[in-house]
Amino acid sequence: MPKVMLAGGGTGGHLFPALAIADELKKRRPEIEIVFVGTKRGLEARLVPERGYRLLFLEIRGFKRSLDLHNFLFPYYVIKALRQAKDLMKFEKPDVVVGTGGYVSGPPLKAARKMGIPVLVQEQNSYPGITTRLLAKQAQKVFLAYEESRKFFKRQDNLEVVGNPVRSDFTQIDKVQARRNLKLDEKKKIILILGGSQGAMAINDSLLQHLSHLEGQDWPQILWQTGPNDFERVKEALRDRILPVTAVPFIQEMAAAYAASDLVVSRAGALTLAEITMCGKPAILIPYPFAAADHQRHNAAVLVKAGAAEMILEKDLPQINLVQRMFELVRDEKRLESMSVQSKKLGKPEALDRIVTEILKYLDNSKN
Repeated sequence: MPKVMLAGGGTGGHLFPALAIADELKKRRPEIEIVFVGTKRGLEARLVPERGYRLLFLEIRGFKRSLDLHNFLFPYYVIKALRQAKDLMKFEKPDVVVGTGGYVSGPPLKAARKMGIPVLVQEQNSYPGITTRLLAKQAQKVFLAYEESRKFFKRQDNLEVVGNPVRSDFTQIDKVQARRNLKLDEKKKIILILGGSQGAMAINDSLLQHLSHLEGQDWPQILWQTGPNDFERVKEALRDRILPVTAVPFIQEMAAAYAASDLVVSRAGALTLAEITMCGKPAILIPYPFAAADHQRHNAAVLVKAGAAEMILEKDLPQINLVQRMFELVRDEKRLESMSVQSKKLGKPEALDRIVTEILKYLDNSKN
């Protein structure tokens, strides 16, 4: 039975591309065995088994960019994880190993290359992560999301710009039906607010600061993903107030949420931007300032340059009325339409198909 190993996780930005790839592989070739490699602390520990895939664990921690005692143990964790990854390769015998980034993907990719197993890497960000940059030379193929990323690699012959893999159902949902599914007003403008899978306290704070602007007026409706850790605080602030706001800790039907919305306010993680552009949504982007190498700001800049988004730096949020800013934009029909067109141009709906087709080529070649 052919086997593909997917290594990546920690955050949704690294995990969800891997899940999209796995689902498409199984859709095309049900006989393929899929196995994931991750950590017990990452999102993958819960989400991968929920999707019906087998998950193997490595004992590894990332290197923190702030002073942290765990940094002194980083070399120990890397050496231990490399040994574990080598043992996994010997036992599992995958035909292809695909890395989708994050520190957990490094050891399996390194071990696979040493054992002559084909390695493919999928990089989500415009500024490539350190794992991708370190292993790109040794990979058979590196899938990039942005043309701007090419300049960071010495080896160019194995690079392919395809975009980020997003589930195909993201463009298959009708706007009216999506609003019905989410119990949202079918006639009002809808603003979707996201802070990533864990939420963003800075964005939540900015919105809470200006809640009074929402009272007593015919404002557009807000669908607000607060994140699980901040939901109770937001819920309490909204209590006993008649506001056009639907707040939830986490949105399960993300494809429906995008389809229903007219404007997205969010962080600038690579996967979020892939979803936004695939759906052709205008956006106000607030990059997470502590992302590795400030990659979210680099990601957002690509959309801003194309005229598909506005960017607000987190440090400027206290001086900005975010509620007023997003309402002014969502009411500017001409600008909204222009941004939507530019956003759609940046979308790459064929990314998942191209990545999976390439994986299958290496899988078939490994059997010959």
